[in-house]
Amino acid sequence: MIRRLFWVGVGVAVTVVVIHKGRQIVARYTPEAVSERAAAAVDDAGVRLNRMAHTFRSDFATARAEREAELMASLRGELPGHQR
Repeated sequence: MIRRLFWVGVGVAVTVVVIHKGRQIVARYTPEAVSERAAAAVDDAGVRLNRMAHTFRSDFATARAEREAELMASLRGELPGHQR
């Protein structure tokens, strides 16, 4: 009798866990949840793209300024490492 009650209890516990996990999975894949996750992914991609563009602009401006300084020094006849 105790053995049967134990297995009935195990069966009830497993059933409760399966139902709970099943509801979580169904909730995760409803159209509302999917659209929310897609919107969050798009927002994250926008933030990363904005950060990349800002980094590119600052790196490009620094490299451009350095190259401009080199070209101006070349036009004035200044050689690197030589002082007048």
